[in-house]
Order: sequence, then structure tokens, then C-alpha cells
Amino acid sequence: MSGFENDISIGATMTQSQSSQGGFSLQMFGKPTIVLAHLSFKAASLFFYFFANFFTSSFIVQFLVILTLLSMDFWTVKNITGRLLVGLRWWNFVDADGNNHWKFESAKDMTRFPAIDRRVFWLGLVVGPAAWIFFVVTAFLTLKFEWMIVALLGALMNLANLWGYLRCRWNNTEQMTSYFQKWAFLNVLRRAQQPPQEYQNPVFSA
Repeated sequence: MSGFENDISIGATMTQSQSSQGGFSLQMFGKPTIVLAHLSFKAASLFFYFFANFFTSSFIVQFLVILTLLSMDFWTVKNITGRLLVGLRWWNFVDADGNNHWKFESAKDMTRFPAIDRRVFWLGLVVGPAAWIFFVVTAFLTLKFEWMIVALLGALMNLANLWGYLRCRWNNTEQMTSYFQKWAFLNVLRRAQQPPQEYQNPVFSA
């Protein structure tokens, strides 16, 4: 795939002097417009799902709008934001024999991608499916099965991107599993090494 390692400056409107200014601003990101695109479609689909009844009472219209927003989010994250924010890309193709092949690619030089851009990318990639899974459970518990199907569709599309980029991050599932096992072990070890807090009875602590 020629050009994958090239530094694409699409959406990079920030200068170095702007990034040093205090306070939160889109200019603190390396590619602010790409970061905004990464989050906007996710937020739009979740927002419309939650407030759909305020816009229209037709479930068909609500479903079509949410499906459109989910599709735009899926395509944007899969084809644009992952490539430009973290240097990762996953895709598939069908060969002449009709076999489906999956490709997971990652840039060799990750220093070209600002750390804050990468954090926002992974944050959106994890929060998205978590929110849709929450809506699936909520719809199921409230017996709103038609909305559960919509939320399930959103969860599946977001989880597909999450899984694809996790595979890009690690060469195979064994490396990915090993990483999360090590991460969980280090967190347990870190908590075990923390000194226990002394209990104080609120009645006598004064």
C-alpha cells in the first residue's frame, strides 16, 4: 500500500506556537479537524438516539437517521481518522478465487502522531461501544426491543472498528491478550503495594 508511511497533513492547521497556549482549545491537537470528525459522528448518533423523540415520532425516520449517522461514523473512523491520528488502518479484499482477506497495518514511525491525538482517538474508540452497550442493556430492561435492536446495531459497528484497530495495534491476538493480561497484573500489583489506609471512626475522629 504505497503512501501509507507518508506524513499526510490533512487537517493539520495547528502551529507549534499555538500548541503551547494554555487552556483547552482545538489548536492543542495536531490535526484538530480530524479529531473533531472522529468525535462528532459518534456524538451525533448517540445524541439523536437519546433525543430522537424530540425530533420526530416516526420510528422509521429515527432508525434511518441513526443508521446514517452510524454509517458515517464507521466509514470515517475506518478510512480517515485511524490513518491520520494514530497511523493505523484495517481493511479487507476478496481475491480472484473469492477468498476474503483481512489486512491490519500500522505506521513504523509513531512519533509523527501527537500523543494527545492518539489518546482522543482511543478514548472515542472505547467510549463509543461502551455507550451503545449501555443503551442495549437499558432498552432490554425497559422492554423496548425495537430500540434494543438499534442500539445493538450501533454497538456492533463500533465494536468492529475497535477490534480492527486493536488488531492493527498488535500483530496477532496472542500479543493483544498478553498485553491486557500484563496490564491487569501490573494494576493489581500496584494496588497491592499501596499502604492500607487507617480506618477512623467518625464518632471519635474529632
